[in-house]
Amino acid sequence: MKAGDVINGYTILEDFKVVGAGLSQWTFAERGGRQFFIKQFLSPTYPDDAAPGSAKTKAKKRARCAAFESHHRGIQTVLAPLSAYGGNLIVTLDFFRWGAKYYKVTEKVDAEAMEPRDIARLGFPLQLVLMKSVAHSLKILHDLRIVHSDMKPSNILVKRTELGYTSKLIDFDSAYLAGNPPPPEEIVGTINYYSPELLGYIQEAGVLPHQLGVASDVFTLGLIYTEFLTGAPPPFDTATYHEAAVAVRSGQTLRIPRDRVVPELADLIDQMMAADPAHRPTIAKVHATLMSIRTGPPERPVAPPRPGPPSALRGKGLRATRPAAPTDAEPAPRGRLVGKLISKITDRSRG
Repeated sequence: MKAGDVINGYTILEDFKVVGAGLSQWTFAERGGRQFFIKQFLSPTYPDDAAPGSAKTKAKKRARCAAFESHHRGIQTVLAPLSAYGGNLIVTLDFFRWGAKYYKVTEKVDAEAMEPRDIARLGFPLQLVLMKSVAHSLKILHDLRIVHSDMKPSNILVKRTELGYTSKLIDFDSAYLAGNPPPPEEIVGTINYYSPELLGYIQEAGVLPHQLGVASDVFTLGLIYTEFLTGAPPPFDTATYHEAAVAVRSGQTLRIPRDRVVPELADLIDQMMAADPAHRPTIAKVHATLMSIRTGPPERPVAPPRPGPPSALRGKGLRATRPAAPTDAEPAPRGRLVGKLISKITDRSRG
């Protein structure tokens, strides 16, 4: 499938690009004068009668496809009435099979290329708007007892508005009803943002399906809010535990650095990252608390300017003595890990 091809009435505008670890690929498409985001799932694939394999193998693949379709259409049906085109919850507009492949269509969002460290450089009022809008979107899901299950910064798109910025919550492919997650080996996500109970479920370490609820998303959102405000994850012993969920399951307590964060907000985020899901606030409480915050942290004190050098030292001489501007270190790459493969990483921290 390439630019210019038409599938189910959608004209492909650019060649497909691979997403993450290669589980899907995406591009933009046009239909009826409007542009859309379109994702092609690389798995599962539907076997027709001419496909290779025995009848038993093809029947098994078709059963998996039927479950895949049922999941996506179910989430689409539930969320469709709750978000209009242009809303902050970017829901599925179309889901279909074309040949052997499945496709999902959503609204195209003209998002800013902003990482958490970029958001951390914004003024607090803009940060607060982003946190409020993503909490409101997540509340829509949680009111229906739907767990997003793949919360991470890349699934929170930042869009510029006339008054600043807003956030758009995307990608509900891994969503499930609270207490009814898929089998551990089918969980797909980014370990950096797993809750401790989700990690325990994947590792089959005593966490049962009914223990996986909406509080899992709240923990992850606490990690994301920490990055939005400080530019980095909450501090913990990364050399030993590598990931936040591993550290929490090993007894460490996560806290947002208090510097430059108002106490009420810092307390809220600390509670969101509690080890026990029962001790975390609901997303409704998170949103209500954010809405109640009226003032930001105090401005950093500005040092008085140093006296300028004599006029003879200005120009090239001054530039030669000026230290180089610091640069941001590139973050370590964050891969997507599937199911039990995670245990191979976390076993090292327990050794």
